[in-house]
Amino acid sequence: MGPGVYGPRDVRRARYAVAAVFAVHGAVTGSFATRVPWIQDHAGVSAGQLGLALAFPALGASIAMPVAGRVSHRFGARAALRGLLALWTASLVLPSLAPGMLTLCLALFTYGATAGMSDVAMNALGVEVENRLDRSIMSGLHGMWSAGALVGSAA
Repeated sequence: MGPGVYGPRDVRRARYAVAAVFAVHGAVTGSFATRVPWIQDHAGVSAGQLGLALAFPALGASIAMPVAGRVSHRFGARAALRGLLALWTASLVLPSLAPGMLTLCLALFTYGATAGMSDVAMNALGVEVENRLDRSIMSGLHGMWSAGALVGSAA
């Protein structure tokens, strides 16, 4: 959120903005999950190969998430979130371009790394807003992510 004094209206707008980020992140993730069969077919991988490839987003996230904490601390959660969401958005197309197993694994690793990093940054921003409000909102933010995932998977 950056330095400075924030009035009640600014904090309320920040709360709605971060809730929207959670909802959109969930919607995109839900939508992506429904595209997995198409990605499997396009990449020409078997069910077993797909199962192995689907471990790579978790691997990417596990490696990258600690970095996101440092990035958020250094640049501020809001600035970090902006940059990391841009990287995540760019990575979304990569699995659909993968012509085979190796490139699919690399694409999914990148997708997982950027999704995980943006997840850390949006949670850090949620904590900043929560602290400014002086009340708990994190469960509501995660509820927005879940609602977004539901909508995204139905679309």
